Amino acid sequence: MKSYSSGSLGIILISLLLETETSHVVSPDPVVAVADDDVILPCSLLNFTKSAGLIVKWSISNLKDPTRKDKVVHFYRDARDSNVDQDESYRGRTSLFKELKNGNVSLKLSRVKLSDEGNYMCYILVPEPNSLVQETIIQLIVVAVSNPVISINGTKGSGVVLKCEAKSWYPKPEMNWLDSERQVLLAGSAETHRDTEGLYIVRRHVTVNKNVTNTFTCRVQLQKLNFTRETEYNVPDEMFPTVPWVWIAVPVLIVCVCGLVVGFMWIKYQKLRKKIDFADQQIQELTDELDSSRIKSDQRIKELTDELGTREQELTEQLAKLKQERAALVSSVDNGCHRFSFSRTLSMSLSNVSIMCMTGLLKACVCVRVCMCGWKLVLDNLKKIVKVCHRKMFIFVSTGMCDSFRNHLEEIQWHIQ
Repeated sequence: MKSYSSGSLGIILISLLLETETSHVVSPDPVVAVADDDVILPCSLLNFTKSAGLIVKWSISNLKDPTRKDKVVHFYRDARDSNVDQDESYRGRTSLFKELKNGNVSLKLSRVKLSDEGNYMCYILVPEPNSLVQETIIQLIVVAVSNPVISINGTKGSGVVLKCEAKSWYPKPEMNWLDSERQVLLAGSAETHRDTEGLYIVRRHVTVNKNVTNTFTCRVQLQKLNFTRETEYNVPDEMFPTVPWVWIAVPVLIVCVCGLVVGFMWIKYQKLRKKIDFADQQIQELTDELDSSRIKSDQRIKELTDELGTREQELTEQLAKLKQERAALVSSVDNGCHRFSFSRTLSMSLSNVSIMCMTGLLKACVCVRVCMCGWKLVLDNLKKIVKVCHRKMFIFVSTGMCDSFRNHLEEIQWHIQ
């Protein structure tokens, strides 16, 4: 049997790849493995009948290497394993399914690590009889899971505070609390941390109250990868704090007081509502009465307006007649005044003349009679004369036109005395 070094093997593979037909196969579904468990990466060659000269190479892309050189995971040739150039991280953890008659060259990877995650390439080279080469790509996803741990973290009010902690998870999981009926409970926000190895530590608290079963479940899951771990916990009855009777009586008392207050306020409201309705009814009646009065007032105002218009027309006609009568009266008064003025002037002239004559006569008579010492007879005659003069001149005295005559009479009486 011939032996080849790794360098010569690479040259042989390259030359065969160039000279033979190559088939590329991509695995449709990724392979999911749990850290520290074993996993099988499937790879097989169809229509395979002869294993002579079969060469199988498993490798993984090393994205951290600047040269982008693939790391050798496992190498098979000349009917045996040849892992001289195998990467150190895979030593002692790889093996092939040696079912070559069936064309099965799957790789078993033991004690999987998080660093094993990536895309694996399976190269199959069959130099005889047709120099067939097949390349298969398989994606490996590594997860880290563990069972959550539940513990009691104290009490709060009438309930018990439970803590759920899940360590060594990868990637980041989701954590929820469930009751006995598998309903999600309202809990606090989850606390997430990472340890020195990059794994996730998740904690979440919930406050639960006493129920029929007192059974609660903490569920941690990776929904996209369909990985779930659950832990069920039963809280003993004695762990729930006892509620003093005062804590029950006080809320009941408060509820009763509130009920009484609400009832009292309802009764007051009903009474006030009745008063408001009665006031509204009275307001409506007064409004209707006011509307009726306003209508009657409008009708009366219209009647008075019509009557006033008729009266105004009558007064206008009477005023016109009075103006006509006034004009006629003014005309007649003007004519009468003209005649009265002439007769008055004539009468005053005659009166003045008479008065002067009578005054002179009286003075003469007085002097004569005094001289003759017959004053008594003269006085009697003079009184008669004065009375006659008074009667004659009454009209002048009453009209204010005989002032001078009165003065003369007073002077005569003074002389007589």
